[in-house]
Amino acid sequence: MDLPTPTFSFHLPSVHDGCKLECRLYLPAQFQNIESSTHPPIRGAIIAHPYAPLGGCYDDPIVGFVGGELLQAGHIVGTFNFRGAGGSEGRTSWTGKPELGDYASLYGFMLNYLQALHSVLVARENVPSSEAVHLVIGGYSFGSLIASHVPTLDVMLDLFCNATAPPMTPIYEIGRAAQKIATQSTRHLPPAKESQNNQADQPAPRATTTISYLLVSPLLPPVSQLLTAFSALSVNVGGKTSAQARPAGQPADQLSAHRTLALFGDQDTFTAARKLQRWSVEMGRMPQSQFQGCEIEGAGHFWRENGVEMRARRAIQEWLRS
Repeated sequence: MDLPTPTFSFHLPSVHDGCKLECRLYLPAQFQNIESSTHPPIRGAIIAHPYAPLGGCYDDPIVGFVGGELLQAGHIVGTFNFRGAGGSEGRTSWTGKPELGDYASLYGFMLNYLQALHSVLVARENVPSSEAVHLVIGGYSFGSLIASHVPTLDVMLDLFCNATAPPMTPIYEIGRAAQKIATQSTRHLPPAKESQNNQADQPAPRATTTISYLLVSPLLPPVSQLLTAFSALSVNVGGKTSAQARPAGQPADQLSAHRTLALFGDQDTFTAARKLQRWSVEMGRMPQSQFQGCEIEGAGHFWRENGVEMRARRAIQEWLRS
């Protein structure tokens, strides 16, 4: 399946400079028809689109089929338009730093949203309080480049979840939006069960959060360096570069430390197949690596060749099942 009509459409401010970004959220069928006794695991995913000046936006067909497979597998899927794409404010930068802030905004939203959803479902005893929530950090082409540089999970949790943000700041507004949409997402649920200890009225313990990465047609040097003007990426909160800056994650470390699927074609014209193959082998050889590369024969960068989309879908399905 591809992504259907979104369940929610909304705007978030970029943590970089407050630029308003178009966002969408898709709820899987399992979350729209919830039984009172059981509930599937709480899993989310973000899929970022390709380069905006070349027509990339959240309506991109590859974003659609990748997001559709995640939705079909039970993930709550979030997409957004980088600055300069679709109806999002601003324009594409030369360094990738503002776009990294754009991605971090939806990442922070999803962390808060999934935690809020977990709290509601624990109160209704539909999920164990110890159950972890999981988030797939994903993107296609330029979107995969930015996704692979997001700050580490610990940094993101400290930025968005572990401290009280000042009112009227992007981080504060993102947290409010997550709580509001989580409440709207659970209005159809049955009431919380009665408890002799009134546990249903108590805030649920915060769930452990885990992440994985899904990169489609990843960009490697020199193309990746050209799109970031050969600069070191960081998340600059409020556009500042001093104490408000948060370091970007190191792709090699993050992609090997977490379960990762890198999906690419052997006819990619942006990054040579031999370079992608060599990179995939090197990533897989890192100590305790959880990286998995998957090359699709006959596929180019835009996945338009006959039969390649179906093979890509199957690879995603197998990765998710594993």
